Amino acid sequence: MEEKRFLKVSGKAIENGKTVSEAVAIVPYIKGGSVKLPDIPPFNTNVRLSGDDGYNMMWIEFTSEGKVCYFYNDYYEFKDGKIHAEKKIKGMDMVFDFELTEMPKNADYAIALKVRRVEPNEEIDEMCSKFFGAPGLPRHMIDRYPDDAVFFAQICCSDLKELDPDNRLPHDGYLYFFLDAKMHPSEQLFMTVDHTYEEPTQVIDDYNLESPISEGLNDSYVITFEKVDADYDGTKLLGHPSNDVDDGDDRGELLLQYDPLDFDVPFLSSIDGYAFVFFGKTMENRYDGADFVVWRS
Repeated sequence: MEEKRFLKVSGKAIENGKTVSEAVAIVPYIKGGSVKLPDIPPFNTNVRLSGDDGYNMMWIEFTSEGKVCYFYNDYYEFKDGKIHAEKKIKGMDMVFDFELTEMPKNADYAIALKVRRVEPNEEIDEMCSKFFGAPGLPRHMIDRYPDDAVFFAQICCSDLKELDPDNRLPHDGYLYFFLDAKMHPSEQLFMTVDHTYEEPTQVIDDYNLESPISEGLNDSYVITFEKVDADYDGTKLLGHPSNDVDDGDDRGELLLQYDPLDFDVPFLSSIDGYAFVFFGKTMENRYDGADFVVWRS
């Protein structure tokens, strides 16, 4: 079972014999590392006991031997790939089951990204999910990207909570997508993908005004989200690529599919196909190893 890289976590909070909350999450299993569970009951039960002692049930730690550390310094060892753990917290019986599992390469659902161009002089929350325009960045990321980078998209991860039941994407913080345009006009461009839990503090106006790719990328396109089938053909997160780009290729799971027909900007408008962003091949480089591919039909 040790070769499996994911852990299915099923949790229940039971009060007076009645289940008051329950949830399931699939998270990476990394020996010697830690992972964060979604910010939903019962995972987000957090009670301070005394001093620095307490239960923060949103975090799972793994020892170098692969044991699970949960609740407060309670260590559990897998038996036939499974663990059962219980503890009374806040007057409730907290019941958790852990199971090593395999995750299919691509999700069996997708999240459609519906885009709307922001009208001139229209005011929006610049920290919203959007394509192009002005990025809203945390302080530590303001100088992260080179001068010829193009702001492609930002995703407010809390928008995804109800649409991503397998927790394949983070549900807190922001995802940022920036293109390295130094190879333009070649389609062999590079995408930098970052996830941060820090809230954005500064909007960088006119970031794409001098974009080396094309005109029009300084306009913002607000994103709304909708859960759709995995084979949805438009711009989306997760699901299956809409052509054979990953057939026989050693690529990670689909992160983002960009359909130029969803936009009225020149970027990639001449291709008959899609641009894709794939996760990195391992959990350790899930974002910093992301792969950007333009694929013509």
